[in-house]
Amino acid sequence: MDKRPKSEDVMHPPSATENRLYPAFLTLEGKVCVVVGGGHVATRKVRSLLAAGAHVVVISEVLHADLQMLHADNVIDVIPENYAREHLMAASLVFAATNDHEVNHQIAQDAHERGMWVNVADNPDGSDFYVPATIRRQGLTLAISTGGGSPAFARYVRELLEQSLSDALGQALEMVMEARPLILAETKERQAQLWNGLLALHLERVIEIQGYEGAHRLFGQWLEQHMTEKGRIIHE
Repeated sequence: MDKRPKSEDVMHPPSATENRLYPAFLTLEGKVCVVVGGGHVATRKVRSLLAAGAHVVVISEVLHADLQMLHADNVIDVIPENYAREHLMAASLVFAATNDHEVNHQIAQDAHERGMWVNVADNPDGSDFYVPATIRRQGLTLAISTGGGSPAFARYVRELLEQSLSDALGQALEMVMEARPLILAETKERQAQLWNGLLALHLERVIEIQGYEGAHRLFGQWLEQHMTEKGRIIHE
């Protein structure tokens, strides 16, 4: 018998265009994130970091009007100086977002020497991570990335998906999250059955037709019918 591996079983090296990124969501609540630059690109970075609860420090002598307002409201810290490597101290993440390629390159080099992750606005190949285009539906977040190849195309895909992703998905997620601790209290075999049954309700579709209250009634009925006493919600 020929025991040589079949062609489809052999690991092939990735092509030059193959995306080998490791997708991850970061918890940045209270962590120091340094953004070097004060223009439009830096402003976008700052806003996304603030949405994640980060402690943002901006390094720039000149600030976009939006950054000026955020600084005036004590939402961000600003060091009004030209970049120096000392500015990276204590940073969890670094963003090189100036309009000077050489300065951005120096920021990346300094960050790498300190073992810090850096995103370089004008050099994807010099970046350790990329900021994806995102879609949010309450607790649900979808991220789209081209690995820095074309942020414009990532935004285009996001716009396509936004047209088909209903806000009801986020509302349905709230109910699924409510059921999760109850389902996890069951046996492993039972958990799989319950997840399949709950998701088969297609709560997002029910919300679109009957509204949230109608969907939540159906959800409550499902819980009463399928959960054991160990995991039952008590309805007063």
